[in-house]
Amino acid sequence: MPANLEVAGLTVPPGERRMQVVQADLGNRTVEVPIIAINGTQEGPRVTVSGGVHGAEYVGIEGARRVGTSLDPATVSGSVVVIPIMNTTAFFKRSIYTSGLDGNNINRMFPGDPNGDPAQRLAAWLFDNLIHPSDYFVDMHGGDMIEALVPFAGYLESGNKRVDETSRKMAESYAIEIVIQTETPGSAYGAAAKAGIPAFIAEIGGDGVWNDELADQHAEGVRRVLRHLGVIPGGEPEETPHRSLGEFPWLRAGHSGLLHPLVALGDTVEKGQPVARIVDYFGNELESLSAPGSGEVLFLVTSLAINQGDPVLAIGA
Repeated sequence: MPANLEVAGLTVPPGERRMQVVQADLGNRTVEVPIIAINGTQEGPRVTVSGGVHGAEYVGIEGARRVGTSLDPATVSGSVVVIPIMNTTAFFKRSIYTSGLDGNNINRMFPGDPNGDPAQRLAAWLFDNLIHPSDYFVDMHGGDMIEALVPFAGYLESGNKRVDETSRKMAESYAIEIVIQTETPGSAYGAAAKAGIPAFIAEIGGDGVWNDELADQHAEGVRRVLRHLGVIPGGEPEETPHRSLGEFPWLRAGHSGLLHPLVALGDTVEKGQPVARIVDYFGNELESLSAPGSGEVLFLVTSLAINQGDPVLAIGA
């Protein structure tokens, strides 16, 4: 019989599930973090699954909750820790990109700094208490409130062959067609991989909406990973077709203004091709933006408003 599961001050006996909101102590304030902790009846690894690192990426949040509340502890080998909303402050503020605590993007702050800015402190608490104690990590995302995207999974090549190979296989088992080897500095999945924890990011949905089909697709992806890792029964999931991409160049705005895309999500573009214009209040062009690489537009901002430094689009190359 496995030992009790200890996570963020919670104790979960074998064969049980515990759902509780814990208070993350950031030194100058506390933040609520909901946790679903499942301790199985057989020995096995600890898998952490997160949603809501960005508070308006709703499909991942709902998908994570569905996984955590539906798994049967009696069938679990090891343990599964699900955090449906990593950043509740951003969630209730309907914050785009930023942490809701300050102007920082928390998914550029990992592994965090317990003595830094509020977002850095929250990243440190999440990493130290939830991610770092794990054997595997799955981070569920989607397009933010003003972002459309083609579903994809991404993993980091950290230089650790075991971690990188395992991360790739986990990403491929999610049943998303596009799998990208990419690094986002300060991301939760990147920090986990660099710490020796196989990890990847899964992106489904966007534009501030969610529906049952997309939430179920995310949830089923997690279940497939858990089957792949032997944490839940069902055996190795059936392979699905996928495309492996090795580059993911991003394009950012050089000016604040009104964004007029010249391409659509899913379009194939050539490097240097005009892909967007930014104009002022009166329609005068401030900037013409060109594709940073050749490939498929996998991510595209859909709002008229754009700020200097904001992402505009990303291309799978």
